[in-house]
Amino acid sequence: MTNRADTERRKSARQMFGVTVPKSGQFDTILYLVRQTTGADVVQIHIDGMPPEPVPAGLQCLQVPLVHQGQNFGMLRAFAREFASGAAHLLAGFAVLVAEQHALWSVAQLDMLTGAMTRRAFTADLGNAVAMWSRNGTPCSLVTFDLDHFKVINDTYGHAAGDLVLRTVANMVRSELRPADRLGRLGGEEFGVLVPADAATALDIAERLRSVIEATVLREHPQIAFTSSFGVATCGEAGETRDALMAMSDARLYEAKTRGRNRVVGAPGLAVDIELS
Repeated sequence: MTNRADTERRKSARQMFGVTVPKSGQFDTILYLVRQTTGADVVQIHIDGMPPEPVPAGLQCLQVPLVHQGQNFGMLRAFAREFASGAAHLLAGFAVLVAEQHALWSVAQLDMLTGAMTRRAFTADLGNAVAMWSRNGTPCSLVTFDLDHFKVINDTYGHAAGDLVLRTVANMVRSELRPADRLGRLGGEEFGVLVPADAATALDIAERLRSVIEATVLREHPQIAFTSSFGVATCGEAGETRDALMAMSDARLYEAKTRGRNRVVGAPGLAVDIELS
């Protein structure tokens, strides 16, 4: 059984990497070399947070943990009817390469302060999701939000406190998202959430995130209160391009600001518009 300490280490590793799913083909060369040198028929790289892959029946298994800065974040597994001599040692060496490559990829993909995806990485994924919607109708929605009056927090409590707010919000939002959802930092205190879902589902997710952010209390600065405003747009109502989707979501975020902040605005007839005291 996994003890609490192991669970916390894995959670920390997931937060460090943020994006748990590698790009398609990212490890193809390493997987090829593992098969060629160890005699493996099947090789799997499992990053914590990814859906488990089926285990091939009737094959022997060798597995090595993936470790970065002393933290386990996944496993490298090889399956074969019969392994070559020294396969376990070779697999351990390849696990080091996988960990190094994934760490480099994560640095390029993730905002160092919040652990959210960088704007470049996020908009690339958003573009792919919009293209999938165009090809086969896979639902795709964009939620954008930013923190209300964030400059006041920085001016009153200092930039260190402001950075803590940003990190805390990003961590809280990630904990509420589904495995397929993506969080990106678009700039400053503005974030985006890519949601492979229809407008009603995306609106529900946005309202849940708004409520969670409003209820968050910083242990280090309990006197700091903060809220957020949200705009939600869905493929089909916002044209057929990534930029059109972002423009509509941004426009609705601006509308949420002008209507009093700390609220969610989506498509007409679906907007969550709660009057706050």
